[in-house]
Amino acid sequence: MAGVIQPKNKEHDISALSSDPNQELVANEDRATKGSLTMAWWGVCSAMFYLVIGIAMAENYGTKNAIIGLLISCVAYGIINGIITRYAIRTGMSVALFSRVLFGHKGAALATLIFFATAMYYAVFEGSVIAVTFSQTYPSVPYWIAALIVVAYSVPMIMGGVQNWLDKLNGILLPFYIIGLIAAVV
Repeated sequence: MAGVIQPKNKEHDISALSSDPNQELVANEDRATKGSLTMAWWGVCSAMFYLVIGIAMAENYGTKNAIIGLLISCVAYGIINGIITRYAIRTGMSVALFSRVLFGHKGAALATLIFFATAMYYAVFEGSVIAVTFSQTYPSVPYWIAALIVVAYSVPMIMGGVQNWLDKLNGILLPFYIIGLIAAVV
């Protein structure tokens, strides 16, 4: 790693006047709470796209291999993300700062590109799963209208204070998701 970025001393550093929040450590009071992070994790846990990936893997490689692959993936990502999360908590680094430390100033754009690609990937495929399900459940509704409905309700949910609402909603819905998933497996 190239080194840890230290908090700026704003009294002596003229460049700190630009006050770009992506260039500063995140203050303790501005960090997400444990509850909010837990609800975000549960929201990711319940993503429908994981079911699509699991089904595709099981069809192509067999159920046993799909389960083994998913478990290895969960363990590996859990270990890697656990290390990175502890480091971020200890240092107060944002994703942008961490990327800059890891990849340099120009390489920091890599994190933004990865986030963008991942968000687009899940938005397109998660939304597609819901739209296909909707149009098949209600055959009189064409796919393009179902997709439009998905976009119409999902885009406003990612803006502003809706994130807090989604945290609470994910907390309420997760037990139902887990019960349904167990019932489907059984």
